[in-house]
Amino acid sequence: MNVISGGSDICGTSYSESKGNAKATKVEKPERPKKTMTLPKEADVLFNDEDWDNIQDPHHEGLIITLYVGNYFVRRILVDNGSSVNIILLDTLKRMKILESKIVSQYSVLVGFSGEANSTVGEIKLLVYIEGVNSTHKVYVIDELTSFNVILGRPWIHDMKAVP
Repeated sequence: MNVISGGSDICGTSYSESKGNAKATKVEKPERPKKTMTLPKEADVLFNDEDWDNIQDPHHEGLIITLYVGNYFVRRILVDNGSSVNIILLDTLKRMKILESKIVSQYSVLVGFSGEANSTVGEIKLLVYIEGVNSTHKVYVIDELTSFNVILGRPWIHDMKAVP
C-alpha cells in the first residue's frame, strides 16, 4: 500500500525545516479546552463476531469501503490515515459522468511513501454521503492507475471526526 504525503512542492517547506523551526522557537502552547461530542444513537457503527470470519490477520488490513460520492455509488474507497490529501482517479470521474470541465486546473505534485512523485490533473469539490451526513470535500484528481477508485485521507477523516 502506498502512502501519499504532501512535500515541499506543495507547502513550501520540508518536514525537517518545519521541525527545525518548531524546535528553534519553543513557544509555550496554551492548554486547549477539552472538546466533547455526542453522536446520535443511529450513528453508531457496531461489529459482531461474524465480521471476524474472513479476517486472517486482524488489524493489518486496509479499511476499504463503499460510499456515495458525487451522487454515485463508488466502490473500492481506501480510508488512509497516512495520506495528507483526498484523491480520486480521473477514470473514476469519467465513469461517474462528471465532466472534466468541473475539474479546477491546479497542478500539484504528490509525493508517495517511497519517494515517487505523481502530478495531479487538478482538484474538484465532491459531495460525500455517509450515514446521514452530507459533506463537501476537496479531492485531488490524478490520471494514474491504482487499486482504488478514491483515497480518503486525513482531511476527510478529521472532518468526519472518525478514527479508522
